[in-house]
Amino acid sequence: MRYDMTPNGNAAGEFDLQGKLGVFTLSDLFQMLSYSNKSGVLTLIQGWNTRTITFQDGRISYVAAGSRLPTMRDLLLRHGKVSRDQIENLARRGYRTDEAIIAELTRTGSITQEDVSLCRDQLLEISIFTLFLWRNCYFTFKAGEIIREGGVNVSVDSMQLIIEGTRRVDEWIEISPVVPSIYMIYRRTNRPPAANPPRDLRSVFRLVDGNRDVATIAGRAGMTQFDTAKALYDLVNAGYVESIPPDKQKVSELFNMAVESIYFKLILFSQGKTAVEFENQLNQFAIENGLKVRMSQGKVLMSDQRTPISPAELVDLYKLFIAIQNNKFSKMFDPVVAQGLMEGLYLHTDPEFQAMMRMYEFIEIEGLLMLEMFGSHQSDDAVEAPA
Repeated sequence: MRYDMTPNGNAAGEFDLQGKLGVFTLSDLFQMLSYSNKSGVLTLIQGWNTRTITFQDGRISYVAAGSRLPTMRDLLLRHGKVSRDQIENLARRGYRTDEAIIAELTRTGSITQEDVSLCRDQLLEISIFTLFLWRNCYFTFKAGEIIREGGVNVSVDSMQLIIEGTRRVDEWIEISPVVPSIYMIYRRTNRPPAANPPRDLRSVFRLVDGNRDVATIAGRAGMTQFDTAKALYDLVNAGYVESIPPDKQKVSELFNMAVESIYFKLILFSQGKTAVEFENQLNQFAIENGLKVRMSQGKVLMSDQRTPISPAELVDLYKLFIAIQNNKFSKMFDPVVAQGLMEGLYLHTDPEFQAMMRMYEFIEIEGLLMLEMFGSHQSDDAVEAPA
């Protein structure tokens, strides 16, 4: 089977398989490669969003992305289950892989099997299950290639992934009118039903405060974003909560400050060429995605406050661009430099913008700055820093 449609104008025959989702679904591709025991790399390209999936003898073994995917240890850190000191101490003792670190943390009782299962579920959701929602993206498959860098290992049976991914698509279609994005914020209604919410919805309801979005509530509740979205869907339909779209003006202001800060810091770090490339990529990204934001010599000249794109969609696009750039910088520079590109802005902006930077992951949650926050414990009734 061969298709001559390529995302980058490549000559026909360069790949063993290429085409566009829409004619074929992701489930079709996964099943074909699994049933035929193929080994190689499947690449999915949706605009600036990319994902590479390595198959070995028909089994999905590795996933990497244009933006950095969290590891198991990252997720344990995000949820405050372990500290940076614990991870570094294990590394000094020779425990360097995720598998070795998790095995030792489990053996010593630092984490439970439930902690591990939750993080694995969240990792599958981030790396694979979200792909089943991609539409009209290009794909290529090259047999014999193996990519095992910059991503995460996958050990779950491929057919189980296909079945679960397909099921989730059907349910997402049902709940999407009520929960259109994981960056939608929810608050309690002024006149909720007199009775308490059903027991299985209370952990999510307790965290709804008018400040947290779906992704943040999921992290605080120790749930996947998918299960959190389903709970919010039920709470909305029952009259307990209602949605609040992100503040478009503030989201736009935050993005403008972020990209200007990155450009300025690159200049300070004597990375003028990289700064120019960053500016060009921002402008190209904006053109290709219908954004009005434009930058010239490090200054944002136009913003998206009046762009006819919903606030939630803006967040999705902004987060994608920042994530891709952060991933690129992490590979180019020393960690201190890569983290410093955004930490200065974080330290000197107001608490509201700090909370937004954490919520939308404009700054690496696993960075030293974020880890300091895991030491503080607030009541669930307070306005807390997103996990």
